[in-house]
Amino acid sequence: MKSTVELETGIHMAYLEAGPPKGEAVIMLHGVTDSSRAWSRSMAVMHARRPDLRLFALDQRGHGASSMPDPDRCRNHPERCFRVADLTADLFAFMRAKRLDNAVIVGHSMGSFVAQEAALTHPDHVPRIVLVGSSDKCAGNPVARDYLLKETIEGHWRRALEAKGLKFPGDVYALSPRAADPNIDDWLARFWGFHPVADPDYVAAILAETAEVKLGTWLGATRALLDVDNGERLRSLTVPVLVLWGTQDAIFLAEPDQSGLIAALDAAAKANRTPFYWKQYGAIPLPASGAPEDDIGHDTQWDAPAEVATDILAFIETGAPTPDLYRSGAPRNPRRIVTEPGKARILHGP
Repeated sequence: MKSTVELETGIHMAYLEAGPPKGEAVIMLHGVTDSSRAWSRSMAVMHARRPDLRLFALDQRGHGASSMPDPDRCRNHPERCFRVADLTADLFAFMRAKRLDNAVIVGHSMGSFVAQEAALTHPDHVPRIVLVGSSDKCAGNPVARDYLLKETIEGHWRRALEAKGLKFPGDVYALSPRAADPNIDDWLARFWGFHPVADPDYVAAILAETAEVKLGTWLGATRALLDVDNGERLRSLTVPVLVLWGTQDAIFLAEPDQSGLIAALDAAAKANRTPFYWKQYGAIPLPASGAPEDDIGHDTQWDAPAEVATDILAFIETGAPTPDLYRSGAPRNPRRIVTEPGKARILHGP
């Protein structure tokens, strides 16, 4: 069951919590249009294995059961209220509200950029970060820019809403995508939440919440993410980092995203002796279609929640992930995760 807390940033934040009040804190952050549910299965595994840890999974502003930022200030320019800096301010406000001086920050996709920002701006309060489905930048990302923003949100959805006499974006800030597309559940299942490896019941539960995420969040978070470029800033990183990436990640690709992220972390390792590990999940490359078909993809913790939990715990305990390769059981059983001991592709420094 979710708890809630009022933050000094004005956000009424919902979250999941497990573990003792004085345990080492780990905070998990989801991707755009997701919620704390996206981390719930990995969190359950972590709690079972390490009940001494104090675990949190947050609903970030405008997601899940957390509140939207002030509509009077944000409705006409929602991107000004969903900047990574705003999400990071919420994170540290949450830590203060829960009296946490330090926390390991685990972030997926949008949440991974919040983890990066937290480590870059408050390294004394972030002993480690874990980046899942991440990159050194989102600026110029073709999926976010062309497909999600231009074609869908500011394309099909905007035209449908304006045909109803609504002004975009001011009048639609607090509406769900259902106001623009009555078949939103079908669209989400086919184009936004297609996961051939993940448990379909788990995905369906996540997408049911995604369908209710307000259009102000869809628009504001996407526009704001397209301003993020940490390629140079990450070179000054001093906080140890683990990166987990699935071979069929259709959003942050091997090139230029993983190569750019690895180059930035390698520079930080050389300049600051900052430890980093980059680990590949899956073995089958993204097919020519550009969509995941039979191996682990962008939502790595949806596809392999127990394995992601295992690597996060290993990183907390030893400073490194396990050496094991986690991949799908394709072609016979893509939804079965296979472990090949000692065969993971791992890059690290210094």
